[in-house]
Amino acid sequence: MRRTSTSLRAPGPALVTSVVAGLALCAGPVAAQQSSVDFTVSGNSTVRGWTCTVRGTGQVTPGSASAVRGFDSGVQAATLTVTVADFVCPEDEMREHLLEAMRATEFPEITFRLDSYQPSGQGAVATGTITILNASRPASFPVFLTPSGSGVQIQGEVPLDMTEYGVEPPVVFGGLMRVRPQIRIAFSGVVGG
Repeated sequence: MRRTSTSLRAPGPALVTSVVAGLALCAGPVAAQQSSVDFTVSGNSTVRGWTCTVRGTGQVTPGSASAVRGFDSGVQAATLTVTVADFVCPEDEMREHLLEAMRATEFPEITFRLDSYQPSGQGAVATGTITILNASRPASFPVFLTPSGSGVQIQGEVPLDMTEYGVEPPVVFGGLMRVRPQIRIAFSGVVGG
């Protein structure tokens, strides 16, 4: 990752989750370190709200870049990955609709790849690319960082319109229930250590 200045690239369309931003690591050898990151994806339909969860991975490579809260050496690269088949929903039918809409067998993963970041208040603004199905879109969103004994706690949330990634929102019960395309992805986990 290149060193960032005070300006960011213009943010892309409203986004995820997603999907998400495992930013950085404490000083140490330049090697990628992998951690777990929990995601909660929620939205609404014409009938009710819904929430599904998934545990993803964050792979972070420390490097010489701008220091950010909790990460003295900065971050060279970071990737968040979610395996679509690992989503857990309150009802089996809801999970089946999710896996069908996400075309889980054809596109088994959702990823976020960090391009740059800008230190900001309690953390950073992460800028990168989210890939869902076969669509990649730019994303920019805040990540809150809290140093802890085992690394750095990251958390944030990202709004996303799933149709911008080619995902058809589920329609069930002969059209009586339609899932709205706007979703919110919240993420949290400890990286580094």
